[in-house]
Amino acid sequence: MKRVLALAGSLALAFILSSCGAATGPVGTWGNGYNTDKQPYLELALGAEQNGDQAGYLKGSDGCNRLSGQWMMAAGELTFPQLGKTQVTCDGLDSWLSAAASGSISGNVLTVKDAQGKTIGTLERRS
Repeated sequence: MKRVLALAGSLALAFILSSCGAATGPVGTWGNGYNTDKQPYLELALGAEQNGDQAGYLKGSDGCNRLSGQWMMAAGELTFPQLGKTQVTCDGLDSWLSAAASGSISGNVLTVKDAQGKTIGTLERRS
């Protein structure tokens, strides 16, 4: 019985630690638009990791146009060096996410900035 309890405790601790570690970096889905039309979202997938720096691919939507490109996290700074989008005109929709150039993560919030470093919006991590 003690072995079963010890194993269960170890598994619970491993699960808690792994889930905490997984939610600290940029990899994952940000925003509510993943399953909802006309809402912005980004999906960041890991492509490579070296010496603590990460890089990968992204896809998403600004609520109207599809977004795709690359992201990099170096020295704690998140950038979107190559971000492409479709060119659909959507009346009455703020397509702020298509102007993303960089971002910062605090907890479960991704703050997105434009090329001038101005905050243009935020996305919450999708759980």
